[in-house]
This record gives sequence, C-alpha cells and structure tokens, in this order.
Amino acid sequence: MYKMPIKKLNFSSSPLNDNPASFANARFNNGFSHLNGQPTIKFSIPAQDLLLDTSSLFLSGQIIHQAPDRTPIVGTIAARVANYNSNNGANLTINTQANYNQWNGISSVIDKVVIQSKKTTQELASIINYSQYDALKQGYSYNEEEYKQMPLMRNLCSGANHNFTNRHTMSSPDLADTTFGAEAQNSKFYGQFFSIPIDVALLKNQPLHLGNNYTGGLMLTIHLNNDSSVYFSRHRNGSVAAQATFNINGTHYVLKNVKLEGKYLQPTPQDLSSYQSNILLNARQNLVNDIVSSENSSVYTPQLRMVKGIVNVYQDDDQNNSFQQNQYNFRRPLGLVEYQQAKNGVRYPQDFVVKMLPNIESITENATLGQGTFTARGTRDNLDGLMKGQEGVIVADAELRLNFMKSLMGRKVAHHSANLDLSKFSFQNDYDTEETADANAKGSNMNGDLMGVGADFSNGISMVQNFVNQDYELRVKSGVNSSQGMLPTTRNTRIEIQESFIRNFEQMNLQSLVKSM
Repeated sequence: MYKMPIKKLNFSSSPLNDNPASFANARFNNGFSHLNGQPTIKFSIPAQDLLLDTSSLFLSGQIIHQAPDRTPIVGTIAARVANYNSNNGANLTINTQANYNQWNGISSVIDKVVIQSKKTTQELASIINYSQYDALKQGYSYNEEEYKQMPLMRNLCSGANHNFTNRHTMSSPDLADTTFGAEAQNSKFYGQFFSIPIDVALLKNQPLHLGNNYTGGLMLTIHLNNDSSVYFSRHRNGSVAAQATFNINGTHYVLKNVKLEGKYLQPTPQDLSSYQSNILLNARQNLVNDIVSSENSSVYTPQLRMVKGIVNVYQDDDQNNSFQQNQYNFRRPLGLVEYQQAKNGVRYPQDFVVKMLPNIESITENATLGQGTFTARGTRDNLDGLMKGQEGVIVADAELRLNFMKSLMGRKVAHHSANLDLSKFSFQNDYDTEETADANAKGSNMNGDLMGVGADFSNGISMVQNFVNQDYELRVKSGVNSSQGMLPTTRNTRIEIQESFIRNFEQMNLQSLVKSM
C-alpha cells in the first residue's frame, strides 16, 4: 500500500517562528539558540488529503559553534598547521578543547519534542530527555567502522573517533580561506551543515493521514537544550593559568537556515480504503530517581499495560549542566558489586542476583608480574602499583552488558560501540582526574561509556509485561557515596542520578486521536 503511491511530493518547511541569524559585531545573533535566540523551533504540517511519509522526515540546517567570547570558533590555516594535532598542553586550541556528544552529534541540541494535532491542539506525543536516549540508541546501532564509513556525518559525529574529528566539526571556515566575498559570514553557505532524523514513535510508524478526518495536520515543536548540556571540555581537571582554553564556560551554538524536510504521499482510492486508523507505537516514558548509598533500592509503578523493557542509566550529581563533565558518559554505578530486579517483590526477569565477580572491591588475584599477588580488600596499595593502568579491566560485567543491551534494543545486536575498551578507558579516566593538573590537564572526557542496568521483558519476540498498579524494583549494591578507598576519590563521595527509560507499546486511533498505554 505505502510502497507505490501515485506520487511523492517533496516539501521543505521553514519554522513558524523563523528567526534568521545574522553576523554583526564579530558574532552571530538571533537564529535558534538557547543563549541568544529562539529556544524553540515550531513547524506546521498542514491538514490535507495526503499521507506524511514519516520515514523521510529530517531536520536540516547549519550550526555555528561560538566560543565563550561569543565569536565563531574558526579553523585558521595557522592553527591547523601549528596546533591542530595537540590533544593537551598549553597550546590546546578551543576547537579541540570544546566538544559535543560523540554518539548522536548535533542531535544533542534537542531536549524535548512535542507533537500536536492542528484540529484539536491535542498533544499526541511528548518526548523529554530526547538527546540522552537517542545517544544510547545510536551508540548501540553502529560500531567504530560504521561511524566512519556510513553517512552518519550528517549528525556531525563519528563515534569512538570523535576524539580526533571534533576539532574539524567544531570549526567554521576562516574567511581568509574562503571565497564568500562581500556576504562573508552572512553567506547561506557559512556554517556546518547537518541533517538529522527525529526519533519519535509517532514519526517512526506508518505514513500519517493529514486529512481533517484523521490527524488534521500536525504542529511539531522542538525545545532546544541549554549549552551546558551540549558542550563539555576535553578534560575535567585543569588550570587556566597553564592552559588558557581550559575553561569553555559560555561556549554556545547558533542554528541557522533550519528546515523540516520530507515527502508527502498521494494515495490512491484503494490505499485510502484500506488505511489502518489504529496503530501500535514503540513508545517510551522517562522517570528519574537517585542512588544515595552503597545499598540502594528504587521502586516504580509505571502504570503501563505493555512494557517491553526498562533502561536505567547513571550519572554523577554534578554531571549534568556542566561544561567540565561529559553529560553523555553513561557508566555503571560506581563500584558496582551486584544488582537484582523484581516485579511485585519477586525476582524478575532474572530469578537470581546478578553479581560482578571479580569487582574492584573483591579479593582478586593479580598475576601481572607473575607473582600471584592478591589485592587486599579496601586498600589501594596494589591498585596503584601492580594494577596501575588496569583498573578498568578488573570488573567482570558480561551478564550486565547483555541484559542492558537487550533492555535498550530488544535483542542482542552484533554492531555497536559499547565495547570493553570503551569502559576500560572511561574508568581509567576517573582515576586520572585525581592527578594534579599542570601544563597538561587531567581526566579525559572523550571516552563516554554506554552502560547501565536494564531489564528486558520482550525476549526478542515482542513479549510485554503489565505494570498497571504493579511495581518494578531495582536493588543495587555498589560503592556509590561510600568513600571506598579503592574507588576514584573524585567520585566516591557523590550520589548518582538514575534516569529510567521505560520502553512500551502504545495504541493510537488516528481518527479519534485517543491513546491507550
């Protein structure tokens, strides 16, 4: 039905609240920006007797990254030759020190997406914390080579290689290198081009009928993220006196020439007669909790009938809205020892406690020097000696990884970026942050992990669990807020925020616009 319509009609829509960016006084002003422009982007998709091809929808435009002094970050010939390869030290450039998310790139500027019907103004979908969940899904959809070889650079991200490509994707052209002429920075070609899909369940389904007997047209509102939830510094611990570009506070983005692009489908009478008004959506809900101690329990009553999985990710309480922390570094609960999940007090989907053995607190044989030495529980002497540089590889988490992958993706996936090296380097960076900063800053932010604790109820065949008036419980034993000496001192006294994404099916009638969850 939807494969061969009579005609496909391409469209390109400007925002209702379009706010053209302009360059004056050495900076870009207006445009779409959380700091100095419109913080929301609103699009109208009119009511008409056509189908909206949801698979074709993309948000496109250009992004300009601006430094704390509000001037565009540019890549000059002199800087490229002299310092572009510097990853640390006194000559580190702002192009390299300022970074954004490596897994879904420019999609991190999106904080919330709201879709309404134009005929009733009824809210059909509202997705919060959009960028973090999208980053997780992208990281579990492509491996390192695919990020390089597939056309994913439309998001301006390159996965594990973002450590090296960021200095190019952060940069706008230096006028001395261009032929823009009198238009200069106001040229329509100035800025980094992007084209990103919008990952909302309603827009990832069958073509939507826009007629007044159905959705009656749509209003799409995109709320932009604040700048400190988009950018983070290359390192966590540094000295402005030794490294002038260390402090990136005030780095911000400006979006220009933003469009919503896609296709309408002109259906045949036969298509319309067989159009399904009842659809099933792969939706998600977002809940927030915290871990305040080494033994912690979180209980939710989701009030959802068809739950496919629950995805729990963790961040330190100072990690969000911070230019010095990577907001997209999803690590295991610090010093995770074991966890168990339950439904209504009965262990489920695993009927046992999932243990990390060995873990960083356990008595672990260390034969690094062939001496069969044992690391004493609760001390750090051997960790700093025999195990220096190996902190990230002494936690056994194979079962945790598999359970989390299935909770997020609904199945075991072969192509992803959540490998052991990534977790090892991320954990090692936590220890590096303790070191005293000199001309070289310490504690890299460039190894954002992709881990968490998850429950998969689908078993790969779309099975579901009913959680109406029923409870989900997660118990975690870890080193969070424990002051445990074996753990990084910059983190072992902090509490952690637990973001829970609940994957569920929703049913919607496209004529009455009624949803059942």
